[in-house]
Amino acid sequence: MDHRDSPPLPRRRARVRVPASTSNLGPGFDQLGLALGLFLEVEATLQPGRDGPPRCEAPDGWPSPDRDLVLRALVARAPELAEVGLELRIASEIPIARGLGSSGAAVAAGLLLGELLTDRHGTDAERIGLGIELEGHPDNVTASLLGGLTLCVPGREGPIWIQPPVHESLGFAAAWPAQPFPTAEARGALPSSVPLADAVENARRLPLLLEGLRTGDGHCIAAGAQDRLHEPYRLPLLPGSKEALAAARGAGAYAAVLSGSGSALIAIGPRRLATAMAAALAAPLRATRGWAEGRALDVIRGRPRIEMEVG
Repeated sequence: MDHRDSPPLPRRRARVRVPASTSNLGPGFDQLGLALGLFLEVEATLQPGRDGPPRCEAPDGWPSPDRDLVLRALVARAPELAEVGLELRIASEIPIARGLGSSGAAVAAGLLLGELLTDRHGTDAERIGLGIELEGHPDNVTASLLGGLTLCVPGREGPIWIQPPVHESLGFAAAWPAQPFPTAEARGALPSSVPLADAVENARRLPLLLEGLRTGDGHCIAAGAQDRLHEPYRLPLLPGSKEALAAARGAGAYAAVLSGSGSALIAIGPRRLATAMAAALAAPLRATRGWAEGRALDVIRGRPRIEMEVG
């Protein structure tokens, strides 16, 4: 039966709270993601008898309805909700176009809301697969959907992922400037090919990084977080970033890397030094770019929080 012939859905209100994420962490290009404690919260209300496209109350700077990934993901998961007068309220702590997974969190929120409002019960594989279609790569959306550290690879028969552990002793810090670094621009900075030696070196480093994150071994993290595939090409486009990464290491970080495609930066080190790492990351960005936010961030190890009301 065509969804347009389905009986009207009852009045419903659903809420989701989805974490941000950092991706890559150096050598885990387009596969590794880590959920962190900045959040996107979306409330969706379905009012019977109120037809028309969704209406959205969102913060300044949020993408227009035709580019809003919350809406796109929601309708992709539940096409019958495209013209039923849905109302959305969006609040977000995640800076847009800074490499902290704002688009992955938006896709995750939309997919979950589509299921909640229509009583669908999707699988992780279905959500992640559709999320990859909408986002283009698996790292951020998988971390936002599952929480913790995730390594996901698309496949012909669906995505394959693992959830390596992150040691409790580790702390994470992030800093970002006012200036965004859109993903399309960041992708454009990358070469179409890289030397074989660089590709081999990245493959060597990733297992060391995962072992360091599992055990809390700072030597493994320091050696494992080194990257040759994207950071050498992106960092020169982000003033103050190299100085900020060096400052974080000087403040006790085991490693400091570009967060996703940037412009945010991430430091990994002892939990007790997370606040100092955040301050060290932010200071050079503030000096060169006029403003920067630095935050110590917790790893979000659980899944997104969801709430549902039917009336």
